[in-house]
Amino acid sequence: MDRHEHTPEELAALELYHQLANISGDDNRALMVTLRLPNGRYVGDVWLSKQDVADLSDACVGLAAVRDYTDATQLPDPDNVDFAAEIKALENHANGGEA
Repeated sequence: MDRHEHTPEELAALELYHQLANISGDDNRALMVTLRLPNGRYVGDVWLSKQDVADLSDACVGLAAVRDYTDATQLPDPDNVDFAAEIKALENHANGGEA
């Protein structure tokens, strides 16, 4: 039997599918979401309740806000930060000196 190796995109789509599938019970159906890969390949259908649709919409707004803030803020790469120098600069600033 040929075993199919999934691409990172396929794995992400399957993860999203499973997360969505576990949100709502089958007895409260307000919206069906169909997931497909960019090439059109079908991943699955998921039923969501009205409350879950509202909660997911709100969560998307928060996710976008965090992404926009992160993109707008030049956060240092944690692998290239001299933490000792950063702490010293913060201590100097707290003591009335320049950061």
